[in-house]
Amino acid sequence: MTKYLVVCRPSDQAAAHADDTAEEAVCNIARTLMNLPMRADQLMAIPADTDLATMSLLKDDVMCSVDVTEKSIETWRNDVTNIQDAINAFQSAKDHAENVLDRALADLDDAYENSTGFNGYTPSNDISVYGALSEMGADDLEYAFQRALMEMYKFHVIQRERF
Repeated sequence: MTKYLVVCRPSDQAAAHADDTAEEAVCNIARTLMNLPMRADQLMAIPADTDLATMSLLKDDVMCSVDVTEKSIETWRNDVTNIQDAINAFQSAKDHAENVLDRALADLDDAYENSTGFNGYTPSNDISVYGALSEMGADDLEYAFQRALMEMYKFHVIQRERF
């Protein structure tokens, strides 16, 4: 297992990590797990056992640490995007289902309101479909996946404030 420290790439250093390297994967992992609003090529992964890593720690430039193996890098490249896409599709379907339920409840309210004998009753005053599917744990999927990734890559935030 190789431990890397991740820093913002200095502006005077133009070269990004080469594609398909451990360093490139580490920068992608760090950007994703820190939810950074920057491209991964704006980051630099430094092996933790180097003088540059020590200097970066002393200068308080290190954002996070990430541990990788060949297998965990392969998992990142081959599995993580597919799983994230499937989670996003599930969340989209959940949101769509909640919208359909909300529209159906509004139609039910209208049916009661437009009736002559039941117009004083509004079903949405007694039931709510908002967040109904969240109760089944759907909203925890993203959190659980992020937590699993953090454990897999032994990810630790060292500094977040300036980023």
